[in-house]
Amino acid sequence: MLYYKKKIIIIKHINMKKFNFYNFLNLLKLESIKIEKTINLIASENYTSLSSIIYSSSCYINKYTEGYPKNRYYSGCKIFDIFENKSIIESQILFNSFFSNVQPHSGAQANASAMFSLININDKILSLDLKSGGHLTHGFKKNFSGKNYNIINYCLNKNNLLNNKNIELIIKNEKPNLIILGYSSYQKNIDWEIIYKIAKKNNCLILTDISHISGFICSGLIKNPINYSDIVSSTTHKTLRGVKGGILLSNKRKIFNKINNSVFPGQQGGSISNNIVGKYISFKESNNFNFINYSKQILLNAKIMLKTFIYRGYKSMSIDTVNHMFLIKIENNSSFYIEKLLEKNNILLNRNFFPNDLKSSKSPSSIRIGTSSITTRKMKNKEAELISNYICDLIEKNKFSNKKIKILCNYFPIYK
Repeated sequence: MLYYKKKIIIIKHINMKKFNFYNFLNLLKLESIKIEKTINLIASENYTSLSSIIYSSSCYINKYTEGYPKNRYYSGCKIFDIFENKSIIESQILFNSFFSNVQPHSGAQANASAMFSLININDKILSLDLKSGGHLTHGFKKNFSGKNYNIINYCLNKNNLLNNKNIELIIKNEKPNLIILGYSSYQKNIDWEIIYKIAKKNNCLILTDISHISGFICSGLIKNPINYSDIVSSTTHKTLRGVKGGILLSNKRKIFNKINNSVFPGQQGGSISNNIVGKYISFKESNNFNFINYSKQILLNAKIMLKTFIYRGYKSMSIDTVNHMFLIKIENNSSFYIEKLLEKNNILLNRNFFPNDLKSSKSPSSIRIGTSSITTRKMKNKEAELISNYICDLIEKNKFSNKKIKILCNYFPIYK
């Protein structure tokens, strides 16, 4: 934590007398060592390739590229125009879309721009309740979405599944201007076509946020919602395994210009030029058979891990998952405590709301587990089962040698 006191910057937990530029380099080295020795099960994270890292750290970090190709507000963008156009084309090929905007700095800004493109401030949005697996940018009261729009929610049913009939009833009664699909902790598929038909009958627009499942969609493992949505938004760094950022896609020609205007100048100024170059590399890497096989292994690892937890007596939203993530209910302990206990033993994951959760966000009723990062390390069936058992042993016995984790990590390096 940084704060100012008598014009001296004080950083808690760091001895400033011994702190200099070389210590910053040491911190970077420490972080790179730490990630190599850590099992990362955070569903929102992944490890991008060295090529993407190199290109996203290129000289374009210095270039201001406000505007769009051939229509910039600063000179010297001719070569970058080629990169951005290539990134646009690669993303269109990847998601079978007619339109792509690769400039959003993040998934949150992509969602904000999508909403600005489709509806007006104070219009009504229907979205999944946060405790049922929705996302902050889909209408949480402290987020821009909850502050700028009139939010109503739908929830999962008793079996922790989406209820299309209930969604239809809410749309008919409430007449929302927009429905948001796509979630941050849901283990099942969504029937895009049924909800599309319901929405269109009631003049309701559709924003589909595929941030967590974009890698499976471009691999053909999950149905593409591009033809059943007005706008599709996504991050580029989760199952897509790219550099951090956002993207907007659409096949609705009437709103292409609205989307571009909502991103710039509506939502942000200059693009992060170096990141767009990194996105281009990431999109190229995702458009081949190796990536499809990688995506299939993510799914298999998730299924094996969930099956192991259930065998050990734990409850989840469902006995199966069709994507990279699942929730495990923590019955007799604090999820906050479990998260920190696992972190001490070189395992990262995050605490998460369980459907109809009565606990607070500080220590909700479950933990969320994702398998993208361990699959990037080429871990497969045996490793997925081992890691699940390690976590169960830690939760139940509170005794564990993290040497087992370090040995596993050494055998499956990230960048070495």
